[in-house]
Amino acid sequence: MEVTQIIAWIHRVMLTGLKPATDHLGCEWPPGSRRAMEAGSPFARQLLGAFAGFKSDLEARVLCHRLPRSYMHNFVCEHDLACVHLAHLQYGDFRSTAGWRTSAITHEDYMITSESSMSPWAEVPGWRKERNLDDTLHDIYQGIGPHLVASTIVHCILEEIPKCTLEKLDLKLKSLYTNSYKPWCRENKTDSAGNSFSGVKFNREKSNKTYPELGSVYKAYEVKVIIFWAAFYCKDKLGSFQGRVRAMCLYSLASWIRVLDLAGGWLTNDEVESACKFGEQFLLCYQYLAGASLQAKVCLYKIIPKFHYFCHMLIYMKLTKRNVRFDACWMEEDLMGKLTNMSSKTHARTFVLSVLTRYCCLVSVVDSMTASAKLKKP
Repeated sequence: MEVTQIIAWIHRVMLTGLKPATDHLGCEWPPGSRRAMEAGSPFARQLLGAFAGFKSDLEARVLCHRLPRSYMHNFVCEHDLACVHLAHLQYGDFRSTAGWRTSAITHEDYMITSESSMSPWAEVPGWRKERNLDDTLHDIYQGIGPHLVASTIVHCILEEIPKCTLEKLDLKLKSLYTNSYKPWCRENKTDSAGNSFSGVKFNREKSNKTYPELGSVYKAYEVKVIIFWAAFYCKDKLGSFQGRVRAMCLYSLASWIRVLDLAGGWLTNDEVESACKFGEQFLLCYQYLAGASLQAKVCLYKIIPKFHYFCHMLIYMKLTKRNVRFDACWMEEDLMGKLTNMSSKTHARTFVLSVLTRYCCLVSVVDSMTASAKLKKP
């Protein structure tokens, strides 16, 4: 709670553009102190600052905002009443007639929430529920992507090899990695995943009654590359209607990613229309494949709440024309990895000082490398 109070105070100060006369608790600075003497003077040449958005993975988002509706609850979404247990509000229904689309929860509705359930970020000037930004890294490349890729590849193999055993599946996956995926990466001058394909890494080690999913050994960038390869691989598996839907599903997501990769921070009308068309097409194709698999009593194409969040990502893009790729947590994840390394082998008593010292060393090294790189430029 105190952390949020400090953040709210910082944003109130940034809105004024002047150095504050009090701390975050409202107490005046000690008389004669440097901060007391500088109070009221511009801190950045009269530039102002304002709250832009909240970025995090889903776990941190739920904890920071005390969300009563999330992927850990029956009601899975903070923006509507989509849920697990009610048929007319199923979160896995992506059609334009889906029941949850008529149950939107606005920021004003949310602010009626009791104080005990209210997000502490409500006191931050400029914060709104809609400013909790969706993250393509966790929602797409570490959420949707692993389920999509693993299910489509396993589906192709099951069609190719009737009565496929787990051993045969494992051998086929290893063969695909060596004979298809790696050559495709070389041809397209793309780094291939350091992790080969196998039944274990596709969650098909012990039983064919588990839903295929890429293991956590595959990093987000690797999953992104595998999505493009899978779209290339499945375009030659069009023998059945499901095969054509499967290829369209992969092609649509790959096209959505490509539109955002080529665009700037804000999308043009044509880019928004194209991206949303591909995104909606992907969701509807995946929903069909999941329904067909459920009807055939085959464990393929699991729908997790992140598919629903992707649907809201498309709605957000339509309303704001924002390129959600620029709101991803790539840099934040990289920084957390560095902080984890810096925090290792420290004593509890000197933990804070040791981490800060190491962080200052890292920043100084990066600054010196940047400066030397500029000097080398003609």
